[in-house]
Amino acid sequence: MENQFTSEEVSLHNTENDIWIIIKQNVYDITDFINKHPGGKVILLSFGGQDVTDYFEELHKNEILNEIADQYKIGVIIS
Repeated sequence: MENQFTSEEVSLHNTENDIWIIIKQNVYDITDFINKHPGGKVILLSFGGQDVTDYFEELHKNEILNEIADQYKIGVIIS
């Protein structure tokens, strides 16, 4: 069974040293990724702890989730 988190739990992880985001109901701990992000860390920090699905889909192809994001996935959102 996957780890399950509420949106409220994710929202607490919004700093450079502890940052999570939600994409398509999946929770990602991107703390180790923010310095590798091609667009820089500032944009990720501005969305820390939030559901970034709409923003992500505007800028990225879905393959990115499989190629890069899977290694950062830590669970799913519960309603």
